[in-house]
Amino acid sequence: MRIFKWLFLLALLTAGGYFGYKHYTKKPEPPRVIATAEASLGNVRKVLEATGIIKAQVGAIVKIGARATGTIKEMHVKVGDEVKRDQLIAVIDSRELRSQLDEAEARLARANAELSQVETVYPRRIAEAEAELRLSQAKYDYAASTLKRQDELFRKELVARDVLDAARRDNLVSQNEVLAREASLVRVRTEFEKELIKAQRVRDEAQAVIDSANTKISYTRIVSPIDGVVALVTSQAGETVVAGLQVANLITVLDPSRLEMWIYVDETDVGQVKAAMPVEFRVDAYPGTTFKGSVNQIYPQPEIRDNIVYYQALVRLDPAESSKLRPEMTTQCQIVVQEKKGVLVIPNAALKWIGDKQVVFAVTEGGGVREVQPKLGLEGLNETEIVEGLAPGEKVATQIVLPGLAAPTINAPKANRPGGGR
Repeated sequence: MRIFKWLFLLALLTAGGYFGYKHYTKKPEPPRVIATAEASLGNVRKVLEATGIIKAQVGAIVKIGARATGTIKEMHVKVGDEVKRDQLIAVIDSRELRSQLDEAEARLARANAELSQVETVYPRRIAEAEAELRLSQAKYDYAASTLKRQDELFRKELVARDVLDAARRDNLVSQNEVLAREASLVRVRTEFEKELIKAQRVRDEAQAVIDSANTKISYTRIVSPIDGVVALVTSQAGETVVAGLQVANLITVLDPSRLEMWIYVDETDVGQVKAAMPVEFRVDAYPGTTFKGSVNQIYPQPEIRDNIVYYQALVRLDPAESSKLRPEMTTQCQIVVQEKKGVLVIPNAALKWIGDKQVVFAVTEGGGVREVQPKLGLEGLNETEIVEGLAPGEKVATQIVLPGLAAPTINAPKANRPGGGR
């Protein structure tokens, strides 16, 4: 009986050893390739992804106000209308200003008449005074020569002293008359200068009032200062506007061809962004359209949003590209940091991390795989450059099941990748 027990135990141990040997010595399951791709020549580029906002350039949005007070008589535009530079867009009632202009023109007419009178009368009076002075000077010259002759005759005792004294009196009277005529001429000339200046000043003041009135009247005709599209109308015909008040901003005109984009670049990426780098972006309004531009400059002043530091990159937009865009649209941007063309590339999905190594599983002709640790070049958003380790046309696994893993390996994360780089 005891022998049978030992035989039974021996049989159990033998069977267990056999099945254990079969279990632990069976061949390992090979990797199973689910999807593949081919290493091929193509283009790869590194981009930074960021968010931007469409903005109008300085001077592209003009708020047109009223510099005249009055009732809006005519409003010629509405929101969405295209306008040209100097096109009439609104008219303010100018009757009161025109009445003031009429009064100013009447004052100017009177001032011109007074000036004309001064310019006519005083030259005539000056001419008369000059003629009287010449006559007095002639009398004085005659009296002086007479006195000289009488004095010589008196010395020769040919005339009496009474005759000499009479000649002296005539000479003195003639001399005083010349002095009086000279003073009169100076006085008339001085009066002419004063009256002329006064009349010209009155005339100029009247003309200035007219110029001011005409300027104010010109303010009642509101024109567009730029080519563009009417973006906002805040008043309508019949309403009263008051010059100088905020509400007097009547119309806003936008030049849609003068747009730019502000991209907010993370502080970890700003060192990679340079002027003239290409930019591609999309907006939600046109999901199927890709717009293009280039970095114009990077502002040094940081901007903090949600405790994250950003730097603003300014992108100038081509007018042909920006015709569909509107200010304040949000954009999804890709800044092209580096691009290579005609290089060997594979999809990023083919790169796997095994431990601390980044490898590729090349598919052999027999359906197996071999592990390759290639030398990588430029890493793009979807593809990566292969510098060496693979040849054009080789197939690589993009999805693969490795022994010991329950799910397909699609793409292991890349270690130590900088913030926004792709």
